[in-house]
Amino acid sequence: MAVRALAVGERPVGERQDADRELVTAALADAARFVALYERYFTPVHRYVRVRIPERALCEDVTSDVFLTALAKLGEFRGSGSFAAWLFRIAQNAVRDQQRARPMVPLDEESEVFVDPTPAPEEQALRRERLRILRSRLAELSWEQQELLALRYGAGLRSGEIAELLGKSPVAVRVALHRVLNDLRRRYSDEG
Repeated sequence: MAVRALAVGERPVGERQDADRELVTAALADAARFVALYERYFTPVHRYVRVRIPERALCEDVTSDVFLTALAKLGEFRGSGSFAAWLFRIAQNAVRDQQRARPMVPLDEESEVFVDPTPAPEEQALRRERLRILRSRLAELSWEQQELLALRYGAGLRSGEIAELLGKSPVAVRVALHRVLNDLRRRYSDEG
């Protein structure tokens, strides 16, 4: 039976976890079948890493390392939790290792990626400035707060998946996200 790779969030979490376990079992039997897991999780992992590591080339390297590590350690996945939480734990460790190894550079050049090239030069300058302010406010948040935002809005994980990854309850995650968004909103509006 062929197992189709599903996008994260395509099915309810329980069904997705069952599908993930099938994909892991298939990949353990034949490493070439890991491609289905890679295709399913590449985009959310890459978005998560991109939020945490703004340098494009470095982000690509870290994302690749996450999947190489996952493939190498696939036999260590026990199936007691979700594959997504296990994979994002690997991603968290890769990001932490990279952040320890080298300080992040300012996003001035990289922020160009987020700016629509079609607006007038004045609008582009205003957007770049708003993005610079937002990035500086994000940098003021604690590592844990930044991590919550990256997992929720970068990786697109649900509160339950983040809770499993961080060892908290889903309610605690939702409350923490609400607080950090309010804090970020306040910090950003104080600037303007």
